[in-house]
Amino acid sequence: MSTVAGAIAAFRDHPAPPEGATNNPFKLSSTMGQPASSAEITRAWPDRRLPEQLVEAWSIAREARLFADTEYGQWGLVLLSPAASAERTETERRSRPDQYYLGDLVIGEFLGDQELVVLADGDGDAGRVLIALPLDDRADWDLAAADLGEFLQSYFAHAGDKYWEHMSSD
Repeated sequence: MSTVAGAIAAFRDHPAPPEGATNNPFKLSSTMGQPASSAEITRAWPDRRLPEQLVEAWSIAREARLFADTEYGQWGLVLLSPAASAERTETERRSRPDQYYLGDLVIGEFLGDQELVVLADGDGDAGRVLIALPLDDRADWDLAAADLGEFLQSYFAHAGDKYWEHMSSD
């Protein structure tokens, strides 16, 4: 099983973090949408060759809410559907063209704040997962993982905590 499929399976098999795995005060749960078809992915991204791991993720779950706060909606990660990803990517590229490269893909957003999950493409970042902050320059975005599979595995292992915020000081 690949890292993407394995990570998504972990969220399906254990939708809530184990007791005591996090200091987060919210009740967290993960939910997955139905798989996206290849036709749906192609409609959303007609002129784009997408990273295999992203296509794999969407082929398992069109969209997902990972360790999301079930009571207040103030915590968690939403992995966007192919269409929502294409729309959000275009919106970010138009509003901040100096920060988003042509090949970047916005694939997720965090609930309760404005951080975005970006699959990077450019300046040696290809395939890396960056956490984009709305007011920060790209150079200040956190590197969360070398690829999508690693990111999903780490997010699961850290029970939805923003582990990359602690990595930058290492």
